Amino acid sequence: MEERMKFRPDLQAHKYDDIEERDTVVLKDPVSGKYFYLTLYEYRLLKTLDGNLGLEEVIDCLSAAGYYYSLQEATAIVGKAAQMGLVLGTKFGTAQFQEHMKNQIETAKKTRRLSSIYFAFIPLVNPDTFLEKTLWIAKLFANKFTMGLTALALPGALYCIISGIHQIETEYLFFFNLENLIYLWITLAFTKLVHEFAHAYVAKSFGLHVPEMGVAFLIFFPCLFCNTTDAWQLADRKQRIAISAAGILVEGAVAIASAYVWYFTSPGILNSLAFYLMAVSFISTVLFNGNPLMRFDGYFILMDWLRLPNLSTRALAYVKYLFMNRVLGNSLVPNSATTRREVFIFTVYGISAFLYRVFLYTSIVLGVYYRFDKLLGILLALLAFSLFIVRPLIKGIKTIYSQSKEIHPRPSGILVFAVVLCVTALILVTPLPRSTLYPCYLASARIQKLAVPLQTSVDQVFIREGTKASKGNLLFTLDAAALKVALVQKEIKRQELGTEVQYLLLDDKRRGEAKGKQIELQRLADETARLARDLSLAEHGIVAPFDGVVTALDYRLQKGFEPGEGVVVGEFESPSECVVHALLPAKDLPKTRVGQEVKVWFQVGTGLMVPGYIEEVKPYGEQDLKNLPFSSRLGGELATESRGEDVKDAPLEALYRCSAKLRNTDKMIPLGMTGRLVLDSPPRSILALVLEKVFTTFNKESVFW
Repeated sequence: MEERMKFRPDLQAHKYDDIEERDTVVLKDPVSGKYFYLTLYEYRLLKTLDGNLGLEEVIDCLSAAGYYYSLQEATAIVGKAAQMGLVLGTKFGTAQFQEHMKNQIETAKKTRRLSSIYFAFIPLVNPDTFLEKTLWIAKLFANKFTMGLTALALPGALYCIISGIHQIETEYLFFFNLENLIYLWITLAFTKLVHEFAHAYVAKSFGLHVPEMGVAFLIFFPCLFCNTTDAWQLADRKQRIAISAAGILVEGAVAIASAYVWYFTSPGILNSLAFYLMAVSFISTVLFNGNPLMRFDGYFILMDWLRLPNLSTRALAYVKYLFMNRVLGNSLVPNSATTRREVFIFTVYGISAFLYRVFLYTSIVLGVYYRFDKLLGILLALLAFSLFIVRPLIKGIKTIYSQSKEIHPRPSGILVFAVVLCVTALILVTPLPRSTLYPCYLASARIQKLAVPLQTSVDQVFIREGTKASKGNLLFTLDAAALKVALVQKEIKRQELGTEVQYLLLDDKRRGEAKGKQIELQRLADETARLARDLSLAEHGIVAPFDGVVTALDYRLQKGFEPGEGVVVGEFESPSECVVHALLPAKDLPKTRVGQEVKVWFQVGTGLMVPGYIEEVKPYGEQDLKNLPFSSRLGGELATESRGEDVKDAPLEALYRCSAKLRNTDKMIPLGMTGRLVLDSPPRSILALVLEKVFTTFNKESVFW
């Protein structure tokens, strides 16, 4: 009996007229959330399937209406639609197939729930009414005139960035307190709000409904999100691209305006806010919103530009088809590519998207582990490993086993696959010359503590933090008035005691008392001489012991300040005598030796590489992290954790402090500048490095637990 097929009545259809220069219909499956693009020729046939007519009867009805289909064409169209789940009543609509589809949907839901730890969306408001009433305001700021003005301002913004690039290298940004950080967060949140409202207003200007706006959590980081999925209803792909590109364009405008503000303002809050807005807007646009390998704005722009719906899903499905069909010879696996153009695009995009996912999730796990929380990083690593490696492997093995009768390996496909595996393995196991990089910073090799050497107050101060001074320059003076009084008193007392000693020596009966008085007189003479030296020191002041710069200074050092004798009030360092400090893992100690040649890279200009040699290697001490830019808690690259109240920055592995002397360099490098200590290492393969890192981490964590 001929199958009575029926086109699914729950599918939502909209007509497009710009895909491949022919009439097209887009279908939205409300169950799976997928979109399907059909030609009007295909859609007309499928729409006629009402469940009462056989395929030949449908062809006759369409022929009577002036539309002609051959039985072969009609069968191919219906077969393709049935595989996509658009038609009921075929072999794909059997109870067995429906049960299979149900299991697949449930599995996909579980995967999405597990993956929601990476991305979750919480709708908060329905902004549609507000957008409708305020659309006229948005049009005042977003129109052809403002877009043209922004485009004209772009070259000037680029000039500001390029000509002011040296400021970025040495600029002191005023964000080292909670108040200023709050200002920064509020400003960035406002920028992202403008980004999402740009999507919403453009969608509204095309007559679409914008039902939701809320907060999305991307790797636990909150960001605003606007639901503009109704854009699929628009027939004009230029309108759809405009909606997707609106946020990127707005952030670009913010970056351009911020570049001008940053360039023409003096250092301060406004200048720093402008710099961060410029940098963050550029980074978020390039790495996230504009990246077509992530399902953000850039992806939807690329999808509409290529006229390929469900690009990511179809590309990954085609990569699967290449293996299952072209290598294993399984003819049941559907081919998502119908043209040579789609074959090329799906191959390139599918492989690129897969590799990028590996890179992305690996970066996320490592970032969380080293900079946020170790336990959470491990849990994310296990989850990602199970979801994206173990589960697909198990599923693939089950699929191959269940369809073993349909598998007929193709020699040519196996050969190509074997070559790809061999090339990949060769890349992974080939030892490569490498250099190990360690975060380091530049410090002075000659440091002098500045102290108040006397029990007196400060008189005049001629320095502040950052002041340069030559050897012998006066730094600050001490109050000599009290010392003068004390010296006069000691002189008078010494003279009185000297006179008394002379009288005692003249009296034969009391001559024995003179010896004790003479000892006391000598003590007074010593104290007087010491006071005279102190008075001379106070009058001449504290001078620079060598050519250098004041790198630290007690803010209380001013007239009248009396800290006490010997109290340190600052530091004076020589910028010409420098040493580089780096922290090396204990495992790298065997390849390090005193006198070994190294290179140090600093981000000066386009990059400055300075030769040097290792001067000293000694065990790590807690002071090596205190107030230095190594700790990940302070934004450094060295993974640390807190261990008790006294130890705030304990490293996760044993470390050694390596000090390196620099050879002569023409450029003056500021003290405290961070860089990279480059140490030549024996050749190692990529696979060996990865396995070593994994096993080291595993052993360390297993001991910890």
